[in-house]
Amino acid sequence: MVEIGIDRVREPEYHNLLSRGRLGVISAASGVSSSYRYSIDLLHEQFNVGGIFAPEHGSRGMLGPGELVNGGEDPFTHLPVYSLYQESYSDKKEKKRVFVPTDESLRGIDRMVFDMQDVGSRYFTYASTLYYAMQACGEKGIPLTVLDRPNPLGGAVEGNCLDPKYRSFIGLTSVPIRHGMTLGELARFYNGEYHLGCDLSVIPVRGWKREMYFDETGLPFVRPSPNLPTFESVLVYNGTCLFAGTNVSEGRGTTCPFTIIGAPYINPIELADRLNADRSIEGVRFSPAFFIPLFSVYRDQKAYGVQLHVTDKRALRPVALGVKMIEAIRELYPEEFRFTPPSVEGARWHVDIASGNTDLRLSGLSSDELMEKWNAQAERFRSDNEKYHLYE
Repeated sequence: MVEIGIDRVREPEYHNLLSRGRLGVISAASGVSSSYRYSIDLLHEQFNVGGIFAPEHGSRGMLGPGELVNGGEDPFTHLPVYSLYQESYSDKKEKKRVFVPTDESLRGIDRMVFDMQDVGSRYFTYASTLYYAMQACGEKGIPLTVLDRPNPLGGAVEGNCLDPKYRSFIGLTSVPIRHGMTLGELARFYNGEYHLGCDLSVIPVRGWKREMYFDETGLPFVRPSPNLPTFESVLVYNGTCLFAGTNVSEGRGTTCPFTIIGAPYINPIELADRLNADRSIEGVRFSPAFFIPLFSVYRDQKAYGVQLHVTDKRALRPVALGVKMIEAIRELYPEEFRFTPPSVEGARWHVDIASGNTDLRLSGLSSDELMEKWNAQAERFRSDNEKYHLYE
């Protein structure tokens, strides 16, 4: 049985560590123990918790993507809640998103504890929340402890490393799209490579090895965000999330986000046949799909596309999957397919921010050529940063 960080806090070494002073807890709906209880509630019962710090989707995971998180009081623990996903105004009265703990929220906090389930993707904002929390704690001299959890996709790496020019909240650091590390390992990487000066400790996972996927751990799967409701959606997320920068729906607003994609101009049977005939796409099959999103892209409109069915998670290469699907749609529907342009002139394209550079949009490389280039970067990253690994 795999034991995650929250399951080990009663062990004397870790209990003593967390018993020294008031804790600030960064957690969300995916912060659940193997006994199916929220980490927030368990830590509140066992230690002196001074406040909850809520990331995107909120501390209980009720909010949709991009929705602002308000502070207040948690109705179950009656602890104060501080937002790590809010809006403020600059000196020029311009709105901006704020992801860093405020000085006021950190007052009286002696140690920050971080416990959320990552999905093994550079896009996923919980890794960025960890980075900003470490940065703030480093500046304030507050220790931070990560209660580690498995990377649900194992230790494989895939995709390009982020070009710093495209740094954003969905990609702060130069890691591959599929980075192959746990959040505890990423925290060590952030401290080592970005010199955050954080007094970092990690309560590691016991019994997990890098070849293990989440469904092999015996741990309960709790959706890490509202649009990742199943393990299958997590498996393909690194690929189908690239459609967020196009005029193709990635399935938000349906019951199958990220495992269903489509647009009004697609012939679903034609696309499914094309993708199923591509022998270079391994570990997944496609069926025609017909859907009407209730929100997001093509809200209340008929869309046609494909549903993805993972047949072999180890053969699946999700980043290559997304690149090849975009290539197929561009070739089948050259007059209709578009990358979504920025809403403000001179701003960066969303697909460039998500993918980490302009290659997907502008390089003209085939999917195979592009993945060869990107995966060379991923392998260099893996080799250079094995020193931050905690697991075999």
